[in-house]
Amino acid sequence: VFLAFICVIVFPLAQTNPHTSENDKAMGASVFRTQCARCHNFDGSGGEGPDLTRGEFRHGSADSDLFSTISLGRSNNEMPHFTLPEKQIWQLITFVRSLYRAPVKLPGDPVSGKRSYWEKSNCSQCHMINGIGGRLGPDLSDIGWRRSPDHLESSILHPSQDVERNYWLVQIIDKNGKTTNGIRLNEDSYSIQIMDMQENLLSLWKRDLEEIKQVKQSLMPSFKENFGMTELEDLVAYLYSLRRKANQR
Repeated sequence: VFLAFICVIVFPLAQTNPHTSENDKAMGASVFRTQCARCHNFDGSGGEGPDLTRGEFRHGSADSDLFSTISLGRSNNEMPHFTLPEKQIWQLITFVRSLYRAPVKLPGDPVSGKRSYWEKSNCSQCHMINGIGGRLGPDLSDIGWRRSPDHLESSILHPSQDVERNYWLVQIIDKNGKTTNGIRLNEDSYSIQIMDMQENLLSLWKRDLEEIKQVKQSLMPSFKENFGMTELEDLVAYLYSLRRKANQR
């Protein structure tokens, strides 16, 4: 029985969604609110998880691809697997399909935004795009898959408003009173590993430290005063254009 259940979860009996009624959508909405909204937002516009309103998904957009993503998760990011009955997964897919919004042409120019990113701002000091740049902030190589334009603009203007836990500021004070700021990479009962502001990797014994304080605050400053409205729109358009091909890891 156990093996049969596993096979149903990994290999659905149907390759296209057999549960697409309005009632199925309502049941899928209930599952979404309890299981998915924390990362994808209640309207599917994205947050910690990708924007789901485009009708196009990085790991494949067919019903069977979505089933696989939900039931198996994705090992290279924070998408966990969900052990749900097959019918509930199909109902969830029906609701996700209903979140689709027709694409809106952004007002900004991505070519000008690219120049602002690489030449005017210091974004690349902390962020990496396709292997070029710093490591203190999130990799932006496929940020267009993962974030909506509104979320990108908010992150530029108000970076501490919605910060991924992996990028919270950590402040460490040693027994001599020296303070080191950075991001936490790993921690156990006896030690902590961080990346400091110069991207040095430090492994510290807790017995040598006076205090470890993690603050729900971004290392990134606000760029509200750095860009005019047109430049901001251009930068958002450039970041939103950054998408690896579907299924590309």
